Amino acid sequence: MLDSNPPDLLHTDACLVDALSMSLQMRDAYTRHHCDRVGLLAQRLAVHCDMDSDSRAHVGLAARFHDIGKIGIPDDVLLSPRRHTDEDRAIMREHPVRGEHIFLATGRSDAVPVARLIRAHHEAHDGSGYPDGLHGESIPLGARILTVVDAYDAMTSARPYRQAMEHDAVLRILDEQAGGLIDPYVLRRFRDMLAG
Repeated sequence: MLDSNPPDLLHTDACLVDALSMSLQMRDAYTRHHCDRVGLLAQRLAVHCDMDSDSRAHVGLAARFHDIGKIGIPDDVLLSPRRHTDEDRAIMREHPVRGEHIFLATGRSDAVPVARLIRAHHEAHDGSGYPDGLHGESIPLGARILTVVDAYDAMTSARPYRQAMEHDAVLRILDEQAGGLIDPYVLRRFRDMLAG
């Protein structure tokens, strides 16, 4: 007689997440480590933005996989040691939608809200972002959190084409972007978090 007990779905979900994470590391170790750092910062910032526990979990998972769509970006663009050309940037701009599709394919019970954050993590407060040109509070709070911590970590990390920037210099740039790329409320909470 066949065992009628369902598989341990929590274990299956954890294994799937680990497999996705390992896939990203094998493709691009920098992106994997960037996603891990963004995940830690985003979860802390979600607490400072008074998000409920489910929303914090969605933000944490989306942060860990916000760049998973880069798996579908050609090597000559993704792993290029030079600054991207306009054509390269157009290709890179596809990664949020690719990431959304990849995460939805996991079939996880939280796939829809997490994939929504992955898709929106390059939206801008002023509507100039991508892929949908959302603006202000039409961008999910979790995605606005990802925008801040993603930018912060990217600028404070060394890349083949530039050195890491100093913390204070990065905060000045983020301040200049408040109301443009960055949600001013989320940036204030981020600064409070770093100061605390």
